[in-house]
Amino acid sequence: MHNQAMTKIEILLVISICSLIIIFDIFYISYLDNKSRDIQILSEVKQIQSGLDLFFLSNNYYPESKEAMELNDDYVGTEKLCPEGFKRSADKCSRVILDPVPNFFLNKDNKYIYKSAGDKLNYQLEFVLKTNNKKLGLVKGKNCATNTQILSQPCF
Repeated sequence: MHNQAMTKIEILLVISICSLIIIFDIFYISYLDNKSRDIQILSEVKQIQSGLDLFFLSNNYYPESKEAMELNDDYVGTEKLCPEGFKRSADKCSRVILDPVPNFFLNKDNKYIYKSAGDKLNYQLEFVLKTNNKKLGLVKGKNCATNTQILSQPCF
């Protein structure tokens, strides 16, 4: 009887330890998933910035946007970047600079929001990260990319 009781305690202990390991793994996998998502977001931000810089080299100004607008939005018409500015994917353009405008994560919290300055010589591009990025000094939540830097604060 004494040996059976000890065996039950040992089994409970093993089950508890295994449960803790599984819980830790689930949280770690979730963290890695968020990190990989953030790497994708930062890559897309760089793609958008490169497209905007190419537009600037051709036109000496950034695409006009008096109001903050969501990129890669069919309703707004910001699916591709042409020398004339942002256009819908069905619209013709003389030369495509960026098609499509990246936006892999299409839920509400992960849209890229763009706005040009009044002089069209500067822009702001807002994006959302799920984790802190100490290397770049970016924080979880809204961050802002401009034509000169990336800031750990909302643009708008």
